[in-house]
Amino acid sequence: MLQSMRDNLKGTAAVIVAAFFGFIMVIGGIDFFTGASGGSADKVAEVNGEKISNLDLQRAIQNRRSMIESQYGDSVPAELLTDEQLRAPVLQQLVNTSVMRQAAQDSGMVMSTEIVDRDIAQMAGFQVNGKFDAQMYRDGLRRMGYSHSGFRQLLEQDMVMQQYAGSVADSAFTTRTAAEQVVAVSMEERDFDYVTLPVAPLLSDVSVADDEVQSYYDANQQAFQRAEQVAVNYIELTPELFAANIDVSEQDIRSQYEQEAKNFAAEARRHAAHILIENGASDEGKAKVSEVQAKLAAGEDFAELAKQFSDDVVSREEGGDVGFTSGDVFPESFEEALSALNVGEVSGPVETDSGIHFIKLLEVADAEPPTFEERKAAITARLRNAEAEREFVEAMSRLADLAYNAESLSGPAEELGVEVKQSPLFSRTGGAGITGDSKVIAAAFSPEVLEDGMASEVLNLNENHVVVLKLAEHKPAGVKPLDEVRQEIVDRLKRDKASEQLAAQAEEIQSKLTNGEAFSDVASAEELTLETSDNTRRGGFGARGQIVSHVFGLEVPKPGAKVVEHFALQNGDQVVVQLRGVRAGKLSGQSAEQREAMMQQLASMQGASELAAVQKYLSSKADIEMAEAK
Repeated sequence: MLQSMRDNLKGTAAVIVAAFFGFIMVIGGIDFFTGASGGSADKVAEVNGEKISNLDLQRAIQNRRSMIESQYGDSVPAELLTDEQLRAPVLQQLVNTSVMRQAAQDSGMVMSTEIVDRDIAQMAGFQVNGKFDAQMYRDGLRRMGYSHSGFRQLLEQDMVMQQYAGSVADSAFTTRTAAEQVVAVSMEERDFDYVTLPVAPLLSDVSVADDEVQSYYDANQQAFQRAEQVAVNYIELTPELFAANIDVSEQDIRSQYEQEAKNFAAEARRHAAHILIENGASDEGKAKVSEVQAKLAAGEDFAELAKQFSDDVVSREEGGDVGFTSGDVFPESFEEALSALNVGEVSGPVETDSGIHFIKLLEVADAEPPTFEERKAAITARLRNAEAEREFVEAMSRLADLAYNAESLSGPAEELGVEVKQSPLFSRTGGAGITGDSKVIAAAFSPEVLEDGMASEVLNLNENHVVVLKLAEHKPAGVKPLDEVRQEIVDRLKRDKASEQLAAQAEEIQSKLTNGEAFSDVASAEELTLETSDNTRRGGFGARGQIVSHVFGLEVPKPGAKVVEHFALQNGDQVVVQLRGVRAGKLSGQSAEQREAMMQQLASMQGASELAAVQKYLSSKADIEMAEAK
């Protein structure tokens, strides 16, 4: 379309290119896929004589870490992203990939040059306006540090592996009998009734002795384990922290406004519409231009002609409306033609890089400078933020020196005019606020902070948020003291005792039902609410989910009979349930679309299973040597 939109598309495409490279390099870099790994001196594994270097491994670890952070953000515990945690699974994936790639090569699978080139040409990241752009392709490879041949080789290796995996997975199938068996279980329905005996009303009358609490504590030490925890003192710097203390004078605001007003040029904003004919220089394009020009000369409606003839798919449905311009939105020739029109007039053919345009001026709006009162709040905020940004940068540059070897953070905080904050205790899985940030967690549990008592380096949580921290408290991993968990134990013992009392009542109800009494009569006599659940399938949450799960674990009743049982929920409530009927799911009861989806899903699961089996077999036959971790 227009040049400005074309530039925006290039920016978006660059992001897509980066995302694509990130995907195909999750397992390893170009060197690994092309067999150009480092020498044996730094190898971490060898597969059938092909070495995997430490560089390959480090690249893959970093790629895996970036992928996890991109997908899950700060919710991932910092210890799960360490090299130690990622090394083993990533190295195993490198080995598996090597095995699969070698098997693909040994099977004679290749990818033709034409197919690889076609795949490259169809990648969205290398296209502009739906067409492959050679400059975009060259720029993308240069940013990522690849040559054309190197990238093609990487892509070919990836495509061959996908082809090999597909030859295994896509050949899998499932039978109707297997699908019927799956549906019989997954779509099974059960009919049942139940009552719930609540434990809460009994708790206030239940007492627990100190020796009972001690005995339970002694017998369940494993349940009261506490992870290692720390609390930190920290200095936190943000521009907003400084902005709150900055006063902007009326004189400075007015001076800035006067400067704005002086620089403000009252420009006419023109509202334009256009009809775009791409490839206007071709014979077909020239014919189309002539046809549109003739219809405009005949007085036909511009908006309708735009809908019929314009190649601008974005604006044509709006009658060619492309919005307002102050003279700097559209290409120069477009702007010149537009500025020469009166409202309602249509230009002759105007050529730009996008094609031939017919331009209509819809309206003109005069832009007048805003008043001082209209601009005061915005100018005040801008001046305050600019000063706050300056103070933030200055404080950030001083923070590292002030905190280095400081006995405490109170001195640096006073020097910078900020306060020292203290976090609650948190473990390696993180806590609330800044203690949930992986950088803060890693620093807090680092040897320098945890063992040596030093202040951390300046942590850039984002471009406008930095933190320095120092250990305030450390609690090693171990068993929580009894006083800390006493109430928890008391509540648990009370609940268990009350639930045991209810179990006797539930047993009595079960006995009455087994002897043939109607469930409704028994529930009424016990002043309990009878719940009926027909056509129930597996699943659910909370207490309801626990009840459904238990019901689906009961034996199928014989024809004309019922199965009665009582059990306790996790909260101590007792439930008495009566199972009346069970019906297996039927594949024939599903719609044609559901049956097809079921068969495809089962085939996909079977394919994944077979692919895993092939990979396991290939690995068992391969000569794999793992170097010891250093």
